[in-house]
Amino acid sequence: MLSGTNTLSKFLLAIKRSYSDMDVARTPWPANASQIEAYFSDIVATTIFDKFKKDPVKCKKALSALTLFTLYASLYHTEIVGLKVGKIFEGYPANQKDILNFAFFVFNVIESKTQDDIFCLNGSHKVLSRKEVKEIEKTQEWTEAKDQKIKKEIANLIISLESSVWALYFDSFSCAGKEIHGPYQVAGKNIILVRNYFNLNPKEIWSVKGKYRSIRMRLKYSKKAGIKLDYANHIKSAKPLLNELISFSISVDGKRVAALSEIRSLSRYFSHLAKKQAERINALPSLEIIKKGAEIYYYRYKKFFEYYGEDWHPPQQVYDRINGLKLRWWKYYQNNENRKESPSHYVKLFDPRNDFIG
Repeated sequence: MLSGTNTLSKFLLAIKRSYSDMDVARTPWPANASQIEAYFSDIVATTIFDKFKKDPVKCKKALSALTLFTLYASLYHTEIVGLKVGKIFEGYPANQKDILNFAFFVFNVIESKTQDDIFCLNGSHKVLSRKEVKEIEKTQEWTEAKDQKIKKEIANLIISLESSVWALYFDSFSCAGKEIHGPYQVAGKNIILVRNYFNLNPKEIWSVKGKYRSIRMRLKYSKKAGIKLDYANHIKSAKPLLNELISFSISVDGKRVAALSEIRSLSRYFSHLAKKQAERINALPSLEIIKKGAEIYYYRYKKFFEYYGEDWHPPQQVYDRINGLKLRWWKYYQNNENRKESPSHYVKLFDPRNDFIG
């Protein structure tokens, strides 16, 4: 069981490192997280916290149904900041000890789903055991990436998939559709990085149906690529990954794809999908983007609510608040984004031991 000051210090160090490495010059699209979350993060947080207080065992099982990176991302934005907001603005009865205990509760749920340091301080995000990694390396059909053309097309596919996920789930909530994990050490001083785009056709939140449901990319690189992942699931590397790619194993809806023509076709398809989806979102009024953002946010918790036999959609309370506040928080955090806060700001924001909310 994780607990104590040392665990919390590691968590806050992970936050500091993640925000230190972020490109502060880039503005999240179509809005920064706060422009959307400010309208309902406390409602989500207090709903989950109430279930935790009533039955921790059942709540742990429900949270365990979520994807690992959804747990990572929701912890500090929802379970910590959301509870702070509920306490300060809505008078929700959660003191600092409650919030701290709940944070440790979520830490332990995360630990039960990982194979390594849960805060990624060693530069890895591991969800597969060593046995599973060995099995993958032995049983998967690997295609050598000797040709520079296929290396470039794989890079194009990654860009297209990333753009598609951002367009489907918004930049800030992309964990609803993808997760990156590794690097895993394998034979010959090589490593495997897994890019799992597990929900590319979220028909529950978009009326336009996609052609594919999921794509899993297992990419084998030379260890000298120096790949590292941080707590926010960002990839860093010592060398350009394109040059260090050795072989790959790509599956689309469970079917292996290896030919250059197939990969190029996928890249073009998802590039087109991302473009059309981005146009659809850019045409929405700001208030509708907030409402869609709320739907996407709750969609991340779909399996959690379904475990309780409840509807996962945002409750009417969320839409009533958005309609009442209109663009108040949208404009406030839009203006605040220009300040580009330092990493220490986020360390303080996500520290459950204080009431700071920015």
